[in-house]
Amino acid sequence: MKKLLLTVRKNYFDNTVEFSKLSKTFLLWAISLALVYITNVYLTKVTGLEVYGKYTVFISWVSLGSMILTFGWDGYLIQKLPQLLGSEKGKAGGRYLVEKALLTFLLLYILLGILLVAGTFYKKDLLGFLEADQLYLFLTLLLLFSLLALIKAFLKIFHIVTQVQWFEDVLKPLLLFGVIIYYYYSKASLSLSELYLINCLVFGGLLLALLVMTVRVYKKELVSPEQRYVAEKWMKKCFYFMCIYLGYSIFSRMELLFLGYFGRNADAAKFQILLRISDIVLIPDFLFNYFLPQKFSYAFANGQADESKALFRNSSKTILLLQLLCLAGVLSIGYFYLQSFGIASGEMYRLLAIMCTAPLFYSLFGSSNLVLKTSGNERYSFYALLVVLVLEAAANYFFIPGYGLPAAVYISWLSILLYTFLLAVFLHKQLGFTNSVTRHLFGGK
Repeated sequence: MKKLLLTVRKNYFDNTVEFSKLSKTFLLWAISLALVYITNVYLTKVTGLEVYGKYTVFISWVSLGSMILTFGWDGYLIQKLPQLLGSEKGKAGGRYLVEKALLTFLLLYILLGILLVAGTFYKKDLLGFLEADQLYLFLTLLLLFSLLALIKAFLKIFHIVTQVQWFEDVLKPLLLFGVIIYYYYSKASLSLSELYLINCLVFGGLLLALLVMTVRVYKKELVSPEQRYVAEKWMKKCFYFMCIYLGYSIFSRMELLFLGYFGRNADAAKFQILLRISDIVLIPDFLFNYFLPQKFSYAFANGQADESKALFRNSSKTILLLQLLCLAGVLSIGYFYLQSFGIASGEMYRLLAIMCTAPLFYSLFGSSNLVLKTSGNERYSFYALLVVLVLEAAANYFFIPGYGLPAAVYISWLSILLYTFLLAVFLHKQLGFTNSVTRHLFGGK
């Protein structure tokens, strides 16, 4: 087993990534999923499915809002900074980009805050997913989510992964778990506003911890003598990244949002529960995406096209194999998982199985989205999302009101299939990348 893992590391990861870090990353992911699972079980018992459904819709809107506020800088920094590092002039350019990212975020946050406060003043139910007195909690979480996205993107460039995981994937869910356990055993009531406030405090602590790391890395890697730096036209690049991240966030949550919009909060809670366990099948893809963006960025920056193509093919095979193992595990425990939430039935298990097979498309068609973004072809990721989002929204609008949860699951599955296929098509047309599956579909080596 160790020999296999060492081979995976040698072929698929950057040489600066130690083997011990890979094993720690996987272990911390597993701990995080276990904590999130247990926390959600007790949270549904404390609040009930109806309130839990409202909570998941609220957090989804916070996540969507943060995509607008970061304006794609979290993606652009990962693409651009590796090209700049290595010289004093490059450090100056990197520092300029980081400062520009923070300034852009602050301006957008102030503007959005003014618009939301003014809008709710004149129309109390402007944001139907929250009460008027919850607006300040919504704005606080928007601030925290956005800054965390920027900070994590910056730290990832310098391979600061394991340390971030300890705080984000272990300490944060552990704190949330402790709070929910307290409410469960004390029989105390937990309102939605209190739940949002708890999230503000926990995410605020996470932000402070990661901010300390960021300042240290910034001073070490980017602080250099003042030099004149002429930036490229970053706005267009960032706009595409923002559309990609925002579009993907909507894409992954659209069924949940439509279920909440049509007042099917119990179905929204069940969909979120299915979505959570299907995330286990995505673990290998997420694990590789901690390191692959840097690997592809450096390869494209140095003109290593053949190495990039080999990395794409080999990583697809490895991710698919690991995903199949995860899928087998999920299907074996799936019914017991549903029982812990009190929603187990033959129909729910069938929907769970459907939901959990969809993530396989990400490895079957390869990490196309990642390659497009790191190679400067991010606009094609945007085009794929645009097509899928229009069709997915129409399907949700027509089928969710009448069919509820089953329609949401089937639409989600078909949307992922179409999205990953379109990405693979664009990647083949632009760069000629194929893997074992797409080679048979499009031809090529």
